[in-house]
Amino acid sequence: MEKEMNYIKKLTAVLTMLLVVLCTGCGAEKGTPPELLVDGTSLIVGESMPVDLTQQGFETNDLGAMILELPDRSWTSAIFLEKDGKNYCSLTLVNDSKESKNVYSCVIEEVGFFSLDGENADLNITLNGANPIGMTEEELKAAYPELEMDDDESSEWKFHNLDSGSYSISFQCHNGVLTDIDVRHEFSKSYEAK
Repeated sequence: MEKEMNYIKKLTAVLTMLLVVLCTGCGAEKGTPPELLVDGTSLIVGESMPVDLTQQGFETNDLGAMILELPDRSWTSAIFLEKDGKNYCSLTLVNDSKESKNVYSCVIEEVGFFSLDGENADLNITLNGANPIGMTEEELKAAYPELEMDDDESSEWKFHNLDSGSYSISFQCHNGVLTDIDVRHEFSKSYEAK
């Protein structure tokens, strides 16, 4: 009888651990990708590739780094997306395959818009239905009600975040004015950086 009880206890413990592992893996929230339009062209972080944007006149620019392909399981953030000679944003491209790929065929995992209060104030971007360029912190909160506001009063730089599972948007403000935006999809940074 005691032998059967020990067996039942062990079986219960194993089944409980198995259930926890299964529920943790199954319950991970993937989230919803942000709706990002760059000059009217849809760009989905975690899905789009630079080749998807070429028909709309976009091209990549590595600023002379000569990055034409990425080796297997690697990533780079040294690529920019441009159109008509104007840099729109920086791109983080990932090659998660087991062979080298041309940069045009790598997945865009992160997009970074910069100098939105200066040289790039005239960019045509829409993020979840609104163009955030030129917005103040109060206007950002009104446009994105789920935005987690940085409440550090001691800094003139603030980072406000909007998260949805493995997707995130970070709005960087300086003295209350939007300067930069990062749109990200999580990826394994254990890959080799190029």
